[in-house]
Amino acid sequence: MQLYHQVLLMYISIILVSDHISGHSNEEDLSAQELIDFSPIYRGLHIAHILGRSPTFESYYRAERTKQARLVLQPPTNMHESEESYKAYIHAVLGFFILEDHVLNTGKGLITRAFLDDMWSMALSKIVTALQTHSAYCTDATLILKIKDLIMLFCATLKNYGYTIKPLWELVRELRDHYTEVLMQRWVQVFREILSKEDFQPIKVYDQEEFDNILLSFPWDGDLPDVVTFPYSFPFSSMVPKVYQQVKEFIYACLKFSEDLNLSRSR
Repeated sequence: MQLYHQVLLMYISIILVSDHISGHSNEEDLSAQELIDFSPIYRGLHIAHILGRSPTFESYYRAERTKQARLVLQPPTNMHESEESYKAYIHAVLGFFILEDHVLNTGKGLITRAFLDDMWSMALSKIVTALQTHSAYCTDATLILKIKDLIMLFCATLKNYGYTIKPLWELVRELRDHYTEVLMQRWVQVFREILSKEDFQPIKVYDQEEFDNILLSFPWDGDLPDVVTFPYSFPFSSMVPKVYQQVKEFIYACLKFSEDLNLSRSR
């Protein structure tokens, strides 16, 4: 009966542990053991050893943590609607696997590397599927960039703990393609609006300031007279510099995704 109470105490602590770690995920100077009281786990393990029930205790712990992992891996409903939902999901997963890494290193065989690798392999496929599914519904380019940043931090943290992250990097590449599609849809509307307001008349300027402003907005390299006489008509309409500026904006927005990534800008 005493062992039962120790186990119960241990799992009350474990249920709280993932959220507790995730709430401090940005405090890089704090380790798992500084954030969490692991004594219920060690106490339960010690009592099980004294009673000769270590294998039973280990099996029970692993089975329960596998069940809890499946719960943690369930994404919030409508996760694609807010950055906070993605944070909550990613932080919960991080908390869970940071804890298990610590138990692996300090639990005297409570879990094994093979067990943790198998659990992470199962988790990784579910994480990628969840992020793929919800991100596909996201049509906010700014939010997609934030999701990318979260996944990158997720990868960096997991890598530090020795977890395999290659499928997550592949997900980032897929997210880049989706981001580009979202941008293209936005700029199609921008170009349509420019075209709908176009009168296809040459731009006419009446002084030097207006002339210089046009060349600033569109660096035309055509033949210009040595002496410009005003009013002066450019051989293109107002649509040309507007489209030029929007193309620049589109390229800049596309490159935003590549910041801090080892992705070729030519791609």
